[in-house]
Amino acid sequence: MKGLSLKIVQSFFLVCISLYGSGQVKTIRIIVPEGASAVMENAARILKAQITRRANVVIVKDSSAQLTIELVNEAGGPAESYRISDKTKTHIQIAGADGPALLYGAGKLLRSSRYGRNGFIPGTWRGTASPDGKIRGIYFATHFNNFYEAAPVEDVQQYVEELALWGINQLVIHFANWQHTSFYDVEAQKTLTRFRQIMGMAKACGMKVGLLQVPNQGFKFTKNEFLNSPVPDELGRRGHFGVNLNPSNVQANKLLRENWAYLLDQFKDIGLDLMVFWPYDEGGCGCDQCWPWGARGYPKLCKELAGITEQKFPGISIVLSTWMYDTPPAGEWEGLTNFLSKGNHWLHYVMADSHEDFPGYPLRKGVPGNLPLLNFPEISMWGQGPWGGYGANPLAGRLQRLWNQTEGKVSGGFPYSEGIYEDLNKVICAQLYWDGDRQTADIVKEYIAYEYSPEVVNDVSRAIEILEANHNRKQIKADAVEALNLLQQASLQLTAQTVKSWRWRILYLRALIDREMYERGGKLEGEVLKAAFNELTEIYYAQNAHSMPIHPPVIK
Repeated sequence: MKGLSLKIVQSFFLVCISLYGSGQVKTIRIIVPEGASAVMENAARILKAQITRRANVVIVKDSSAQLTIELVNEAGGPAESYRISDKTKTHIQIAGADGPALLYGAGKLLRSSRYGRNGFIPGTWRGTASPDGKIRGIYFATHFNNFYEAAPVEDVQQYVEELALWGINQLVIHFANWQHTSFYDVEAQKTLTRFRQIMGMAKACGMKVGLLQVPNQGFKFTKNEFLNSPVPDELGRRGHFGVNLNPSNVQANKLLRENWAYLLDQFKDIGLDLMVFWPYDEGGCGCDQCWPWGARGYPKLCKELAGITEQKFPGISIVLSTWMYDTPPAGEWEGLTNFLSKGNHWLHYVMADSHEDFPGYPLRKGVPGNLPLLNFPEISMWGQGPWGGYGANPLAGRLQRLWNQTEGKVSGGFPYSEGIYEDLNKVICAQLYWDGDRQTADIVKEYIAYEYSPEVVNDVSRAIEILEANHNRKQIKADAVEALNLLQQASLQLTAQTVKSWRWRILYLRALIDREMYERGGKLEGEVLKAAFNELTEIYYAQNAHSMPIHPPVIK
């Protein structure tokens, strides 16, 4: 059944004739059973919002509706599985094994449907679906005044809802100590409040939430005697802001434990479901008692802090990242394997990834501790600077290549996101986690049909291929002109609302910028480019972005 369903969904944008014929529904009733859970009620609200945002329809509460969409719980199926079926020709039922599954089913119905000025045409996909990957996460890198930190919190909350519709079920956020002097900074407290608001929406969508933290991270103006010894970093990959603590220093260790406990307490009302420990960028200590960090100081400290975390949040999942292990070789992978061979009861997952190819050690020799393996796709920063500065950065080909390298050994992961410009890349990762046999090219087509229109799938998918081929800013080729022409042609078939949407604008502006840069020999000059960069700045809320270049280039 699952294989058949996949074939149907991959071709749904070519077959848009439903049981309801070619007529468009103008009135819809969305119902849930009495005593529905908060997540189910939220799923109904999100479904209503997405339909009314995209189509000219009226939501009614009585049986006069031309179409009824019913959400129900259905026990007995695999966790997070859903079923879409027809009770009658005018009554669609979405049944979920649990609350989050109803959102995933709602997302599937939304993506297989069509929208227009005259109403809504329900999609034809019927069947059951369940995810392969247990961990279908996303990491919001909340720092530097990027979108997650600077946009109105309501915009970020709505974005969380939209990601849930694609099957994302876990969200982690990073509290950047190094941006503050202490937890009592006014800005630090604002940040913590914002995190709880974002996490609250994620919980309302049935997501699990957590933090991604460097275990020995300090604040600004940390006492010099507490500071770490910088780690060897001849390749310039490990990062160092100069405020990390030395966990082998007794007083520094006491301070970082106190800081850790305080941070955890800020989320006692929300509840943390997972903790991701992070080794480098920012992090690490190169003293003779901690180095090699990934083999000695880091796992030892993480084990200690995991104990504190478990006490405050019993049953929490612990993830150990191995980012930049053995870059260059320092015996970190082998050292971690030896460390965990002595006991791994405190740890649930090992996470691995890199700037380039997937790390070879866990694929060749097995995961340290024989634990499930997660990935951490770099969907934001790779190969362009400033990040997102040129608009959308589709990486379907690259993500397919990296996924193929893992040979089915990955149980899920947390793509690294610096903003919304890589929205398509998030969707690709989420769908690969859901079904590892899918091809990224098919996911791109599903995204285009849903977010833009089924009528423009061919033109837009070709344009996206060109944009990825021209990812390198110094090697933009003549086909950049073709990409822009294709999107201009596609825009004539889109609704005015879609053409104005941020998802279309970041894609269109990327093609426009590429064409301008190609014709100007790579020079960032001219009023067209200036206007494009200014618009991206507005979309990203990047007017005050700082430190790292996440905002578009500025042309004076």
